[in-house]
Amino acid sequence: MFWVLLIALLVVPWAEFWLVMQLNWPMWFILAWCAGAAAVGAWFIRGEDLSLWTELESDIQNRRVPTAEAIDAMLVLLGGWALILPGLISDALGILLLIPRIRAALIEPIRAFIRWHWVERV
Repeated sequence: MFWVLLIALLVVPWAEFWLVMQLNWPMWFILAWCAGAAAVGAWFIRGEDLSLWTELESDIQNRRVPTAEAIDAMLVLLGGWALILPGLISDALGILLLIPRIRAALIEPIRAFIRWHWVERV
């Protein structure tokens, strides 16, 4: 967990800063991009229910693999939240998570990961 926090708090902001410096976009464009991405992210998460997290947690605690629909909805929610976070890397991740084919490709590996790490393991 320490390494995840270290990457999230130190590496990602520096990578964002480096990317912005390399792109050499004007500041007004970066601010408009972040505001627009946040608006799109808020639009996507408005229809998703935060009780999804409770449903997924309940499934895992009861040693059941969550349904594909629940994982798909959670990926949409995570994509919307990634768009709300300021930064080009998080925006790219959010956009990728909102593409239906990419979400469909991620559902089974996520279900297999949950099955292996939390459901079948005793």
